[in-house]
Amino acid sequence: MAPMRRILTHEVRGLFADRIVWISAVAVVLLSGYAVHVGARATEAHRGQVATAVAEEAERYILLRAAMEEVHAGNASPSAFQDPTRPYVAGRGRGQRYAVLPPTSFQASAVGQSDLFPPVVPVLLDGADPRSTREEIENPVHLLSGPLDLAFVVTFLLPLLALALSFDLLSREREQGTLGLLLSQPISARRLTLAKLAARWGLLFLLTAGAGGLAFVLLGGGLTPDRFFLWAAIVGGYLAFWMGLAAVVNVTGRDSSRNAVALAFLWLVFVVLIPAGVQITAALVHPVPSRAELVALEREEVRQVQEQASAVLAQYFDDHPELLPEGSVDAVDFQTRAFAVNQEVRSRLAPVRARYRERLEAQREWIQTFRWLSPTILTYEALVELAGTGDGRMERFEGEIEAFHAEWVAFFEPLIYGNRRLAPEDLDRLPSWRFDEEGDREVWAAVLPGLLGLLLFAGGALGSALGLLRDGGDRRWTP
Repeated sequence: MAPMRRILTHEVRGLFADRIVWISAVAVVLLSGYAVHVGARATEAHRGQVATAVAEEAERYILLRAAMEEVHAGNASPSAFQDPTRPYVAGRGRGQRYAVLPPTSFQASAVGQSDLFPPVVPVLLDGADPRSTREEIENPVHLLSGPLDLAFVVTFLLPLLALALSFDLLSREREQGTLGLLLSQPISARRLTLAKLAARWGLLFLLTAGAGGLAFVLLGGGLTPDRFFLWAAIVGGYLAFWMGLAAVVNVTGRDSSRNAVALAFLWLVFVVLIPAGVQITAALVHPVPSRAELVALEREEVRQVQEQASAVLAQYFDDHPELLPEGSVDAVDFQTRAFAVNQEVRSRLAPVRARYRERLEAQREWIQTFRWLSPTILTYEALVELAGTGDGRMERFEGEIEAFHAEWVAFFEPLIYGNRRLAPEDLDRLPSWRFDEEGDREVWAAVLPGLLGLLLFAGGALGSALGLLRDGGDRRWTP
């Protein structure tokens, strides 16, 4: 172990004497600090939207209760479209709830899809659609080229720094004529390679983890120890893959310039070409109709249902005769007809929207299946799931919105069709929003597959490099 320790010490001293190391250190510190700053600002904006929505809803309900009390006391006679005691008015506007997604404690580490899904979604009788601004599964390359957050720095820029430190891992020694001298010492080629890799991996890992952790503490990004440990493990595994890849290229015996070109090409393949290819094939295999077609179809359905409003109401009251108010169906007021039209439109469009979402889900499953082709996709998805801005948490948010909207409609539906009025005390019975946050077990379940995949990639690269050194493979380095 003494020769190994001496080689490792020599490598560390050599790295600190290399100008590129100091440039890399400054780059890591500055990029990490700025990335956490961007993530912290995005998280603060997210938190501000949620706080504003919650405060606005609370204030609006105070005013709504007061307005109801005025109407019941006979002190106010608002129009039918402003009367807060009418269930349609309360459920569609004045009493609407907000479905809010609070930021996680580690969200500053990755903006992820938090800028694609709104954190505040109004839930009213007409609907609640958090995907209204999202037309398709996002291209992983587009996500990576989004805000310069910490996930972008790790997945996109950190490999470049790793390759800058290790493209001449062995070729420099060969070109300087010192490789043969090193191998004449009581140390094998494999141990020499491992020592060089360990020195570079350890230096870059400590720089990245230290700079990231310090930035979180100083910039108020929210440093959660357990999640930071997982984050560091992901970074370490990703770095190990790129170091192992550099070792594979180095042991082939090429000169440093050829190594640099080969590694640059591999970076392009794993970071850009494979993610782009996965997205393109997903769109080709599972094409999603344009949202313009969906909007046009919705308008046509609205027109047809409005023409059949009386028939729609008659069918509903045939199925629910206990809700038929006094008089004929034709005497039912405009608001009841509008509610019936909206419900019928949603019912008719439900299969269309279901197929639309099935295509989106099929694209996502395609990307999930082929993410194993690139450690970059694995790393990015693990980082955003850890931050709580990935598909898993967003899908839970969307599912709970749908369930809450169904509960909201079910509360108001018999009141509207029965032509009843709300009292101030009915506000206490309205469904309220609650989002059940995922626990540590769910976070581990979402992150662990990607982490294990990274370890397999890193182990495969390192194992290939060491395998090439078998049976005297080090002779190709020596003149």
